[in-house]
Amino acid sequence: MSLEAWNTVFAGLTFVVITATAVAALVQLRHLRSSTQLQGWLAVSERWNSAELHGIIVYCRNELPAKVRAGEYQRAMRSGDERSGHVEFRLADFWEQIGGMVKHGFIIEGPYLDLASFAVVTAWDLISPSIGLAREHFGPGLYENFEYLAARSKQFIDNNPTGTFPKGIKRLPISVPPSAG
Repeated sequence: MSLEAWNTVFAGLTFVVITATAVAALVQLRHLRSSTQLQGWLAVSERWNSAELHGIIVYCRNELPAKVRAGEYQRAMRSGDERSGHVEFRLADFWEQIGGMVKHGFIIEGPYLDLASFAVVTAWDLISPSIGLAREHFGPGLYENFEYLAARSKQFIDNNPTGTFPKGIKRLPISVPPSAG
């Protein structure tokens, strides 16, 4: 074989090796991204399942609606008073962080909305009156990532009115007790 033929063979083999290396690197990056996503989800899940956050949700559901209607609360929110005494903003901060991570692709939107869209919309419905009052002082950028996440969650729910249970899988029967009353 001539020198030119050997050069061509080695160039072809070099191309194959480089291509295989690039494919392997892409596979590794994909696995690394999946691992990072899983770690992020676990951290979010741990925070979401904390007793503190669930206590705040109970407060927002049971006590906040009456407070939002009170003139003193409205004046405090509209004037930009210190938020540290308002635990509802801890829940808003949580969703603000998640919304930013979803918006910028650190958390994959579709699977996250499949798991959390109802919780996001519920939290938005509970806290948005307080956010609206506070925005009168701080402007529309306050909790915009939370708002984005809530808007995407509402859209996800509207696009999946019967849920996302896989087609072709038989639903299990659920035994519902008769009314007690």
